[in-house]
Amino acid sequence: MKKIRIIFGLLVLASFTLSFVNSEDWFLFETKKCKLLFPKKPTESSQTVPSAIGDLELKMYMYEVTDTTKDDNLLYMLMETNYPDSLINSDKKDLLDNFFRNAIDGSANNVQGSKILTETKIELAGFPGREARVSLNVGVPCINKMHFYLVKNKMYILEVITDARKDFNKSMDKFMNSFALTN
Repeated sequence: MKKIRIIFGLLVLASFTLSFVNSEDWFLFETKKCKLLFPKKPTESSQTVPSAIGDLELKMYMYEVTDTTKDDNLLYMLMETNYPDSLINSDKKDLLDNFFRNAIDGSANNVQGSKILTETKIELAGFPGREARVSLNVGVPCINKMHFYLVKNKMYILEVITDARKDFNKSMDKFMNSFALTN
């Protein structure tokens, strides 16, 4: 009877310990304002983009998958852009629908032949957002799933591009669902 208790105790301890082992070690990426899990460490870049409201700085954090046999997706990306607070802010509710419409249309129009498949209102910590799925034709049919969040005057865009046959996969969801604000 004592041996059974010891064996049972060891099994419980082993299963408890193993439940904290992550079989998929993802990279925790953090900025001063947000955090997000990438499959591997992303590369960072920035550029100044001319716009109708003046030059905007665009920061990009990207992980391009090199071995698609080990990942269902082709690309993971976070983009951050600060807008002039006087022109756009998450508190300016009357401007948000048009702002998100332009952001989604602009993203979809970047690739010729793309088509917006779905669009849904979402939010993060009380801040407004949109989820969009766009069909891309870049030699092979692909899906670009995007989350757009406007946090005060900062826009966050999360993107995952995948082969259309691998749409709605767990890695895509893990990436999107891991995004959180830190301040």
